[in-house]
Amino acid sequence: MAPIPYLFFDGTAEEALRTYARIFGSPDPQIMKAADAPSGESWGDPDSVMHAALRIGDGWLYASDYSKAVPMAGNSITLTYPTTSEGRRVFDALAEGGEIEMPYESTFWSPGFGSLTDRFGTRWMIDTESQPAPAPVP
Repeated sequence: MAPIPYLFFDGTAEEALRTYARIFGSPDPQIMKAADAPSGESWGDPDSVMHAALRIGDGWLYASDYSKAVPMAGNSITLTYPTTSEGRRVFDALAEGGEIEMPYESTFWSPGFGSLTDRFGTRWMIDTESQPAPAPVP
């Protein structure tokens, strides 16, 4: 069993997940609209996303539209990349139209780390795997 983050958007779930699919090189998200509910069941605006799922690497991200959604506070989605160039590419793509909290750069714990809130209000921390220290030369 693995935890799956579930994000709530105020009418932008489909756009957000399609954007994330492009950034992460994921297949198209699975999207169920409110209009897909059985007749007689009302889930609000027929164009709103009732539930969506996006595969990111070995994990999943779930989302839906919820008009009472509160922006993320005290939470971030963290992704760790094997190289700084991959981490930088994803960080820069997520940062477009968003707000950078910590620029993507080398830190004492990582060759590349940064945090941001994207234009959809999702908070991200992008990290890079630490490279092993070179073996001492005898």
